[in-house]
Amino acid sequence: MSKIIAQPLSTHVTNNAPWEMYQRPYVRDLAYVLACPNVLTEWLDFAPHQNTHTVSVHSAHFWQMQFAAYQQRLEELDSTNAYQVLTRYLLKRPSPNRLGFHFEGLLSFWLEDGFARKLHPYETLASNVQLYNGKQTTGELDLILYNHQDKLTEHWELAIKFFMGSAPFAPENWVGINSKDNLQHKMTHMQTKQFRTVWVDTEKHGQVKIDKRYGIIKGRFFLPINTCNFTYPPWLAPSFPIHKWCDNTDMTNLATLDIRALRAAHYIEWFTRRDCYDGRQPQVAWSNDAMPMPTTGLYFEGHSPIVIYPEQRDKTHDKF
Repeated sequence: MSKIIAQPLSTHVTNNAPWEMYQRPYVRDLAYVLACPNVLTEWLDFAPHQNTHTVSVHSAHFWQMQFAAYQQRLEELDSTNAYQVLTRYLLKRPSPNRLGFHFEGLLSFWLEDGFARKLHPYETLASNVQLYNGKQTTGELDLILYNHQDKLTEHWELAIKFFMGSAPFAPENWVGINSKDNLQHKMTHMQTKQFRTVWVDTEKHGQVKIDKRYGIIKGRFFLPINTCNFTYPPWLAPSFPIHKWCDNTDMTNLATLDIRALRAAHYIEWFTRRDCYDGRQPQVAWSNDAMPMPTTGLYFEGHSPIVIYPEQRDKTHDKF
């Protein structure tokens, strides 16, 4: 897989990226996790003959409502010592420096903190529930919740994805850092593995029966840099963050980027940019004669994110 470089569709995305209004990095990440819609408008069944359960998705409107209901608390976390509650919660969790676990930690904090403040109806019954076949561990379930509004026990399975798209932009054409990972594969795995569970043993609530299942897939997608008049597939949320990518051998399109202005980013900035890293790292070396590309990773050109995908997945980038 070639190294690729990506840039946003537009530099000023504040209206579509309300998380940018917050100053503290974990608050910005938390706002991103809430305000970013699910990539899916509907669940696509890629295993119709395997007798699996129905899987639902939350609408973009649902996440807008959750973000709006939690905004006052976000402002408090962003401007008072309450921020320490959030940081301690996240840092005491297993593997807090892996993006998938960070995503899970942020959603778990919102679920617990928001329920305690009566900002939503979801009570956490269990998380990271281990699945066994005899004595062998076969997987785990992310979140088991009780929806007090609908009187249902819900299973939420989470994924944070940064996928590169190519025509015809079907789910299998959105590929991750590891070329074997794509949206269709992830959805099929969730549906045929985690979402097959019916009964769950919890430590504090005994055995519970799952009434409803939700797939929560968020992140960022990238289009080829020369894509014109991109039409969103009906399954792709039109407000989902979309940026652009460019292969490192595409010198014509690379010439449109100010490579000398790139600032190497910390890995966790796949979520949101951290101002604290500005000025700490040298700009990327660039020679018009040799035309070397920057090393793989995430970069910023000013406030605009630019991504160079590595040929192989770094284990710190996600949880699988």
